Amino acid sequence: MAQNLQQLKKRIKTSSSIAQIAKAMEMISASKIRKAQDCVEKHNPYARKIKSIVQRIINDQDLYSKDMEKFLKEIDGKRLVYILSPDKGLAGGLVVNLLKTANSYLRPDDYIVVVGKKASGDITRHSYNILASFEMGTKFPSYDDIYPMIDIAKKFYISGEVTKVSVICTEFKNMLIQKPAIDEIFPVKPDQEFKDDVTDYLFEPSPLQVLTDLLPFYFEVEFYSAIMNAYASEQAARMTAMKNAKDNANDISASLINIYNRSRQEKITNELLDLANGQQGM
Repeated sequence: MAQNLQQLKKRIKTSSSIAQIAKAMEMISASKIRKAQDCVEKHNPYARKIKSIVQRIINDQDLYSKDMEKFLKEIDGKRLVYILSPDKGLAGGLVVNLLKTANSYLRPDDYIVVVGKKASGDITRHSYNILASFEMGTKFPSYDDIYPMIDIAKKFYISGEVTKVSVICTEFKNMLIQKPAIDEIFPVKPDQEFKDDVTDYLFEPSPLQVLTDLLPFYFEVEFYSAIMNAYASEQAARMTAMKNAKDNANDISASLINIYNRSRQEKITNELLDLANGQQGM
């Protein structure tokens, strides 16, 4: 019995330690999400303005020209696909669901840029054509971090080597829901519900030239939005996973404490009975 009590003590200590570690990781993820939300709020006005001007040009029939179709019309050809994943695990089913979506979308002739170690290993095993691999990192991504990533798209799309640029990431819905999403950024798709209160624009030197010059910035805000979603989704999924782990560890610890207390009480009772029986025998 004494040995069993010692084993129970070790298991209780282990469960309590796991609960403390999980709680610490949960709090770290929660603080990172708050920072991500602040960054998203600061980024949104700039992103909305870029998207608004692009949609203004491609939705206005008076501004539209045949030369714009190379940016708007979808044609057959090779694709450039970005896959955004975490560097680390402990995020529930986020990575598995993301990779399942990626593998169902990818084609053997696609060019692939991987961001995040979790996707890099899986994509390499499937022998896809990987152009580059980047780390997602543990801190919130800045614009300086994404420039080497987006330069690849600018080079391959503008040169015509690829006809479509897509981003596969996990979309942040709320703290409990994060779903894999495929965002096809190029060619640009006109938003049929787009409305602009501005009655008139004067484009210099021409709407086509303005659109051409804006497209790199358009891709920049779209890609940065996707990588912010991926980062926020990772932290939310990890926070939820760590909360569940903490709760489970606490439940196990409480159950073991009850078993330990009953076992100790049983041991004391048996010793008292042995003592009483010994005195009666005398």
